[in-house]
Amino acid sequence: MTGFGDCQYEGFGFDVEFWRLRLYNLHRDQRKLSQAYFQEGVALMKNRIRAFLDDRLPLKGVEDHIKKPVPKYINWLFSLGSMAAFLLILQAVTGAFLAFYYSPSPDHAYNAVNYISKEVAFGGFVRGLHHWGASVMVIVVFLHLLRVVVYASYKPPRELTWVTGVLMLLIVLGFGFTGYLLPWDQKAYWATVVGVKIAGTAPVMGDFVAKVLRGGDEVGTVTLTRFYALHTIWLPWLAFGLVGIHLFFVRYYGSAGTHRNTPEDMRAGKPFYPDQLFEDAVAILILFVILAAMAIFVPVPLEELADPTDASYDPRPEWYFLFLFQLLKYFEGPLEVVGTFVIPTVGFILLLFLPFLDKRDRAALWKRPVALTVTCLSVALIVLLTVLGATSPRLEPAPEEPAATEQTAPSQDEAQEEAVFDFGLD
Repeated sequence: MTGFGDCQYEGFGFDVEFWRLRLYNLHRDQRKLSQAYFQEGVALMKNRIRAFLDDRLPLKGVEDHIKKPVPKYINWLFSLGSMAAFLLILQAVTGAFLAFYYSPSPDHAYNAVNYISKEVAFGGFVRGLHHWGASVMVIVVFLHLLRVVVYASYKPPRELTWVTGVLMLLIVLGFGFTGYLLPWDQKAYWATVVGVKIAGTAPVMGDFVAKVLRGGDEVGTVTLTRFYALHTIWLPWLAFGLVGIHLFFVRYYGSAGTHRNTPEDMRAGKPFYPDQLFEDAVAILILFVILAAMAIFVPVPLEELADPTDASYDPRPEWYFLFLFQLLKYFEGPLEVVGTFVIPTVGFILLLFLPFLDKRDRAALWKRPVALTVTCLSVALIVLLTVLGATSPRLEPAPEEPAATEQTAPSQDEAQEEAVFDFGLD
């Protein structure tokens, strides 16, 4: 007798291939039916969840809002805002990981940063993302504001959008200033000493602001603690709050696009979601790849442990404050306050109220001669001062005069502090 697999049962009226095909079709139909039941169940569950949320949240309005069309004429420069928002989130995430190992005290801060860079798994990479991300964020926010000026996107009704953006630039610079001290190396310490001393030259409130920042008469433990609190608590709350308000204005009034857009073109472009959002995602991905490469191949500098008694150190701020550092060299004595307070304050106020000062109709930058001249001169001056500040030699401290016999000689710390600051800031 032959086996079942040899299909020798035809003589008894049993067609093996027929039943094998029948069973196969039966299983296939059961799988299709099971998949249909599953898909129907998933769809039913989604509909119930959607109905539950729709009754309690304005999801339909949000969906319609993010699908609003952007202006017809728009380019990749309009992704700078999304890139800035991504960098802010990246700074918050990397900073949160660094905070696991950091200790804001002069006795442990330097060793903690050194440990993160050399011993913690991926610690050097995360610190590199945080460090270089801060510099790139300043560049991106500056370019974002410059793009708004070029296309006159601050014109009515977008004045408040511009105001919140300028305030965000101030907070970004505040992040840079407060975070600069945290490594507690030589560069961080002395640059902070210079920065606090500059803040102290402001009229009326200068001394009070300097003492609040220092937490005393000199940079020390309380200063580091306060800068850490500002950097990780106060400024992030302000930053994300301002970003939320800024994004609300951007979506409520819509993007201004380029100057070529007519009123009809403002509603004739592609939808923000998914078209414009996809372009923003591509720009963000390219930016992250560049940052990751910098974090891997460009080591984050860390100098020697801060030494408050080292009067020979050349204090220089981070590159985005070099223009102000260089500007101070041109104002000495009674004019010192002009470089430390008057020019920066007037420049910031003019920038903040630009939409209310520029009453001309919206047009290309080259058709606005005053705006073109002021913009080009401002950018050129900032770049020039930054380059000069980066390449200028250190000013030698003035020789100390011997104290008279009837007077009390200054302490060693006071003499060293005077030597460090003797470059036009007193």
